[in-house]
Amino acid sequence: MRRFVVILVLLMSLCLFAIRLRITYFTDDFAPVQVETNVDKSEDVMGILFEKLANPPDGLKTVIPKDVLNAYFFVETALVLDLKSSALRLLDFDRERYFLHQVLFNIFDNYKALSRVYIIVDGKRRETLVNFVDTRYSFPKEIWSSWPVETFELEARGEP
Repeated sequence: MRRFVVILVLLMSLCLFAIRLRITYFTDDFAPVQVETNVDKSEDVMGILFEKLANPPDGLKTVIPKDVLNAYFFVETALVLDLKSSALRLLDFDRERYFLHQVLFNIFDNYKALSRVYIIVDGKRRETLVNFVDTRYSFPKEIWSSWPVETFELEARGEP
């Protein structure tokens, strides 16, 4: 009985002090694969999310560059991401699009209370993320909480 109580207390403390992050990576054909990991609530969860996104497990891919996150700010139900231009500058059209999809999907999947994400680069508003994606407006949860990459890949191959 005592052992049961100790195990129960340990499990409860893990639930109270840990967050389960779901991180979505890509396979070679850009199909989404989700990996779960536990993170202590006292840690920088957003920083860990970006760190994990930039370092996929063996056999999976990412388009998130290392050290891309400058800062982030929660404002009510919105998130402002400040990204580093030096980490983004090598993104071409496809990588810029997949970068945006991977970041937004993972944020909305892990932060259910958020309604939108704003993106700034080097502390300033820009018209585009790098060269192609318009960042003048926010990215709403309704559009980015599903996985749009798969649909785009099918359209690119001429499939419905």
